[in-house]
Amino acid sequence: MKTIKQEGSRVLSVKRIERRMINKVILLFVLFDFVLLFAAQAGGVEMTFVQGGTFKMGNQFDDMFEDELPVHDVTLSDFYIGTYEVTCGEWRTLMGVDPSEFNGNPNNPVENVSWFDAIKYCNKLSEKEGLTPCYTFGRNNSVTWNQNANGYRLPSEAEWEYAAKGGRLTKNYVYSGGSSVCEVAWYKDNCGGYPHVTGTKLANELGIYDMAGNVWEWCWDWYSSSYEHLKDQHQNPSGVEHGTERCRRGGGWHIISKSCRSSNRLGTPPEMAFNYVGFRVARNAK
Repeated sequence: MKTIKQEGSRVLSVKRIERRMINKVILLFVLFDFVLLFAAQAGGVEMTFVQGGTFKMGNQFDDMFEDELPVHDVTLSDFYIGTYEVTCGEWRTLMGVDPSEFNGNPNNPVENVSWFDAIKYCNKLSEKEGLTPCYTFGRNNSVTWNQNANGYRLPSEAEWEYAAKGGRLTKNYVYSGGSSVCEVAWYKDNCGGYPHVTGTKLANELGIYDMAGNVWEWCWDWYSSSYEHLKDQHQNPSGVEHGTERCRRGGGWHIISKSCRSSNRLGTPPEMAFNYVGFRVARNAK
């Protein structure tokens, strides 16, 4: 009887250990799910680090528009830029309502947003993550940029072009990521008449997607018809001081391949929105 009792106690002890192990495993799964949920709610944006450097801003190929000249040297500090264009899902999560015409997939790039809409999104995302907003609104819709703030912002035109060209890893492609437009961009001849899920074409040298085609991307700068007044802004330029249009870059799903080149630029009134214009965010590296 004594032996049987010892065996029984041993069996009960083993069962207790098994139950404790099962409970620990369950607890770990619960904690893991909680971490995933928290991460999703935190909404961290996937960013690519861009090491600063000096590059030739403007068009260095034969096929060009006049506003891409003169080619001039620009030196930039380190910064971060969105690996992907801001998506419909990201916009809806933060802003509540998605204005996009093509919003059937949450991973489509958000579009139909004005420059002002993009600025407000950057500030709201900064506030959500406990960062200092970069932008302040003043009278008559004026916007000032605190360049020392650590929050989200639009890239400057120079930052955008430098990142699109591959930064220090550049291979001097015509388009961001390659010289074959079909491999790197959704544009008029291959898109089927609508934008596509972000990140489905080849990335560029830095691992950034869709800087050619899909949707145009708002930049901070006022648009000027040439670089003549900017060619002496060598260090972290942010464009002319005044204007009537803001820059957008990269081309879109609706347009010819020439407009998807990394050096191509266009100006648009900041209050206007189109179903082929979106944006990606940037942040200071320090």
